[in-house]
Amino acid sequence: MYVLHVGTKTSLLCDCKRWQAKFRSVSLRLGYVGNICWAFLFFPVSRGSSILPLVGLTSESSIKYHIWLGHLSMILFTAHAIGFIIYWAMTNQMAEMLQWRKNGVPNVAGEIAIVFAMAMWVTSFPRVRRKMFEVFFYAHHLYTLYIFFYVLHVGSAYFCMILPGIFLFLVDRFLRFLQSRQRARLVSARLLPSGIVELNFSKSQGLTYNPTSTLFINVPSISKLQWHPFTATSNCNMEPDRLSIVIKREGRWSQKLYQELSSSVDHLNVSLEGPYGPTSSPFLRHESLVMVSGGSGITSFISIIREIIFRSQNANLHIPRVLLICAFKNSGDLTMLDLLLPISGAHTEISKMQFQIEAYVTRENEQTFTDSQKLLQTIWFKSDPSDSPVSATVGPNNWLWLGAIISSSFVMFLLFLGIVTRYYIFPIELKNNEAYHFTLRALWDMFLVCICIFIASSAIFLWCKKQNAMEVKPILNLEVPTPTTSPGSHFHVADRELESLPHQSLVQATKVHFGSRPDLKKILSECKGSDIGVFVCGPRKMRHEVAKICSSGLADKLHLESISFNCVVNSRRLAFWRRPLLVMAPLGIVTATELAFAAMFIALLIWSLSNYLYVSFIHLDMQKADEKVWQAKIRSVAMRLAYVGNICWAFLFFPVSRGSSILPLVGLTSESSIIYHTWLGHLSMILFAAHTIGCILYRAVTNQMSEVFEWRSDGVPNLAGDIALVFAMAMWATSSTRIRRKMFEVFFYTHHLYALYILFYILHVGAAYSCMILPGVYLFLVDRYLRFLQSRRRARLVSARILPCDTVELNFSKSPGLIYNPTSILFVNVPSISKLQWHPITITSNCNIEPDILSIIIKREGSWSHMLYQELSSFSVDHLNVSVEGPYGPTSSHFLRHESLVLVSGGSGITPFISIIREIIFQSQSEELDVPPILLICAFKKFADLTMLDLLFPNSVSEISKIKLKIEAYVTRENEQSFADSQKHIQTIWFKTYPSDSPISAALGTNNWLWLGAIISSSFVMFLLILGMVNCYYILPIEQKNNETYHFTLTAFWNIFLVCTCIFIASSAIFLWCKKKNAKELEGVLYLQVPTSPTSSGSQFYVADRELESLPNQSLAQATKVHFGARPDLKKILPECEGSDIGVLVCGPRIMRHEVAKICSGLANNNLHFESISFNW
Repeated sequence: MYVLHVGTKTSLLCDCKRWQAKFRSVSLRLGYVGNICWAFLFFPVSRGSSILPLVGLTSESSIKYHIWLGHLSMILFTAHAIGFIIYWAMTNQMAEMLQWRKNGVPNVAGEIAIVFAMAMWVTSFPRVRRKMFEVFFYAHHLYTLYIFFYVLHVGSAYFCMILPGIFLFLVDRFLRFLQSRQRARLVSARLLPSGIVELNFSKSQGLTYNPTSTLFINVPSISKLQWHPFTATSNCNMEPDRLSIVIKREGRWSQKLYQELSSSVDHLNVSLEGPYGPTSSPFLRHESLVMVSGGSGITSFISIIREIIFRSQNANLHIPRVLLICAFKNSGDLTMLDLLLPISGAHTEISKMQFQIEAYVTRENEQTFTDSQKLLQTIWFKSDPSDSPVSATVGPNNWLWLGAIISSSFVMFLLFLGIVTRYYIFPIELKNNEAYHFTLRALWDMFLVCICIFIASSAIFLWCKKQNAMEVKPILNLEVPTPTTSPGSHFHVADRELESLPHQSLVQATKVHFGSRPDLKKILSECKGSDIGVFVCGPRKMRHEVAKICSSGLADKLHLESISFNCVVNSRRLAFWRRPLLVMAPLGIVTATELAFAAMFIALLIWSLSNYLYVSFIHLDMQKADEKVWQAKIRSVAMRLAYVGNICWAFLFFPVSRGSSILPLVGLTSESSIIYHTWLGHLSMILFAAHTIGCILYRAVTNQMSEVFEWRSDGVPNLAGDIALVFAMAMWATSSTRIRRKMFEVFFYTHHLYALYILFYILHVGAAYSCMILPGVYLFLVDRYLRFLQSRRRARLVSARILPCDTVELNFSKSPGLIYNPTSILFVNVPSISKLQWHPITITSNCNIEPDILSIIIKREGSWSHMLYQELSSFSVDHLNVSVEGPYGPTSSHFLRHESLVLVSGGSGITPFISIIREIIFQSQSEELDVPPILLICAFKKFADLTMLDLLFPNSVSEISKIKLKIEAYVTRENEQSFADSQKHIQTIWFKTYPSDSPISAALGTNNWLWLGAIISSSFVMFLLILGMVNCYYILPIEQKNNETYHFTLTAFWNIFLVCTCIFIASSAIFLWCKKKNAKELEGVLYLQVPTSPTSSGSQFYVADRELESLPNQSLAQATKVHFGARPDLKKILPECEGSDIGVLVCGPRIMRHEVAKICSGLANNNLHFESISFNW
């Protein structure tokens, strides 16, 4: 993409040095090469393409080529864009960014296109795609705007280069749209005990497809936009009227579908696209087949096995032997084998095929009694006249009609384009004696392409739909028989066990191995035959293991084909990069990844400074005739130090954007990345201080000290820089560790000077250099304004619990739609104590167990928490005004991936682990999940602090026997339990309800990431458009009138004002819209009355006599061992932990964290995976 591209002009090049012209030429050619990638980008994602089958591919198997081309093209386009920005900055042509020429390349169109492209690119990385699929999915819908502005940018000529791929994609996309307008008739659904759903659709008998074909599903009641691909498990020969898919309950979408089907639903609206798949069944050519699956990967093999069963009925056909190796986590997943045969299995003969199943249950040593008693449930759905059977988009002769659409629409496009060019564009060019408008010509091309595809596709689709009407009509009127036991019911339990399969029972062909994994190397090498087809579908590790075996020289008989196309990164392979590599006081705990990136960043700064100095010393600018060379060099060095400091500033605000959409992409939160903000702040201040000292020294030796207070209209205002440095020095001096710890208020209030610092900094550097720091500042301003809007609402405080250990638990009412993960934090402000101070507090509640309550714990340590404790302990308070911001935290519960967990805490550092333990309690309620055992090592100063353990379990949970929890508690300053401490109780305060209070909810509702992306993109596009208008219609006329450059400071002011205005408009509009949408959800929570104590109905205060031993079922006291007068010997405890994957999480004093980090970084402790949850160092 030729983003930010300037047309060739001799007048521009005359003032450029030769190396600058070469730099521009390289940037331009990078765009040319990127356009080559774009020419092939859309072929792999044309699902119904007529090109891919010619080379034996399907759109599913070639998605990886689309990913490769997408990453490569974005790398080239980004380099192209950065190259032109640097070129314009070097040649003082930054105004070219806002040009939209009528006779050349419009740069603004390229800038808008790159914004949409970057949004799609950053959300397409595996971490986002796996953990936040909705963000990836919705962001990829920006491709239409990306294509639109891309074509406007490159123009008609280069559009022709990418036209073939885009043309086929648009044809395919419009046909998919037409097909999706029809509601598919869902006949029945089968619910398996292992959280799996089989959906059975009615289909046209003329619809044929091959095994491993996929179907795209949309359920409007769950999401009107989301489409998910699923493998078709049915066989079109054995089941001519049915099409089936299997869905595993894993993601959020599939969980909602399972819940909806588990309720009393009698009809479900479903739209389909497809099926899409291979054009033949290549697996039949092999002498024997080995199918290796992991988990739900078996679904791809169901269709293959059914096809082999069908072929086995023909005695003239060769049928390969089949060995199915399937691995499951739990014995309940074995019910998936019950789907190997179709519903019509009573008439199916499988004795003619040689079939063997080796099933492995990896996490259980024997089949549980409860799993063996669970049955399959079948739901029959009512028939709706608007539903129709699934059929091919353009009938049985799909490829013939598709070729007709492509050829006719393209010929029509060429004819219409010729007519428009001949009779409309040429006369205008002849009349005006100049080329036709560059942008309008591109618009004509896009308009004609879309119109021709619309006409040809619609005409042929309607013709085929009419032809298929007679075939579909009998199926539409076919009634589904209801169970005889309940004639009017559409739901019954199908008592179909694994053993009730037809004729030769699958149980006889199945051998189940408990508590082990398949030894694939041994199994595959022992397979007999000269031509063995090996098919694998499952986790990445399994696929790679099978691929290595098949690629070895000893396995020439094995022919591999992988049916899984996900690209999950193996976390253990990256374990080294997460390990602590450097533990030292000034820097804290530095992992290998952080050290590598820090080294690269320092190298960038050194290279930049060296390059700046090399160029400036060669072309030394002598400002005065009598200026000496060494004086000019001092000025040059001082200026280049500021340039390098500006690079640090470009990254400074990313870590402190709490609700940022950037940090989660690399697995960070704003809390864990505060250390990077600190490093960048210190580094930038060192560079800026050196810059200032250098400039003062230069002015002193050249007798120009008066320039310190100059504010030029046509150049850099020095006074603005002086003021900015004063504010910066105040923040820097008060951010030292000693002041931040001992005088937090001084640090906190001084840091509010950042607003003035940013203002005068931008006034000093001007509009051009502020573009370099704009991305980070822009995201920070968006986040800061959204936090301001959220904090205007008073949070409803339901109750508070006062513990004997000078600790307070605050319980807020929250919206049920507010979702957060363990270790998330909430920023709290209590106006009665301080109207300015906001303090980050760890959330201890679990949004799944307690959907209406959000809890935080505050230890009485500093002056703010001391005043809060006193106010709550006064016994007279019945209401407390509190404002909150957040919650903010990780995007996933990554700690569950470990085999076992060791949690090490000191003092109030136990609070993050409360939320982790509650999440594990919730996960343990699901039989499908395997939760890790927990060892909690907690150190307290006094025995009274042990009452914090009483908060580990929420009041709403009564069953904790399914988790393995062991607690080792250490009381360091007492040798025995005191009688006075044992008599203390937990006191609970209930607060009155005020109409002005509202439950805590997300600032932008449930679709937070989607709305945040909308705010950022819409406000930035608005900023570019308005800035372009201001430059074109206000600034440029003034410059032409006065024959001089517009005021330097006013230009910067315009940029600041427009950025703030656009953020204000976009954020306010979307925030108010989300607030209106959430009003109904919050209404029920707002008027929820809190029950008062039965002993005192009018009172809002009572003492809750809850002892440590009164916890549910398995007493916490039984799981706890208390050590008096000792500290935990971590060097002995941690190495003795057994297991290959142990997650070690620590939160506490700095000495404790560093000690744990050093232990985990040892070469002998490779099984220990360290993570620190404390953010001070």
